[in-house]
Amino acid sequence: MKNKNTYNIIGSLVIAVGLITFGIYATKCHGEECKVPKMEVKEEHVVSKMDPSVISKQVENNEIVLLDVREDSEWNEGHIKGALHIALGDLNIETTKGISKDTLLYIYCRSGRRAGEAEIKLKELGFNNAEKLGGIIEWQENGGGLTPVLGKAKVPLFAHPAG
Repeated sequence: MKNKNTYNIIGSLVIAVGLITFGIYATKCHGEECKVPKMEVKEEHVVSKMDPSVISKQVENNEIVLLDVREDSEWNEGHIKGALHIALGDLNIETTKGISKDTLLYIYCRSGRRAGEAEIKLKELGFNNAEKLGGIIEWQENGGGLTPVLGKAKVPLFAHPAG
């Protein structure tokens, strides 16, 4: 009985030592090799696309078409100067026929959610350069002003020249 227990203990020790040895030597590096050299970290600033000064200049220079996809009542409360207006529910081949499909088309709404949906719809209609810009809330937070619709008269739907 004593021999059997001794063999079990010795066998367990041999297995334990083997596992520890394997664990130590199975790693890819040892000692100094394992040190990671210091890496230079570059600081990058993320710039929001919703920059009023940049967007305003792009609209003035006809570099982009700015599309507001909010509802009529929201548009009438104020919109970004130079923007076109087609409510999200009205986006279709007929309402977009005055916009060149080659034009860079930035889409905005109130918060950015509907602009994302509009981007998908517009890409399905062949506007491969359509891109969600964000929301008018962010525009105002970044210092952008709004142009009210006086007397609630709607701005012409296709006031921007098709490029």
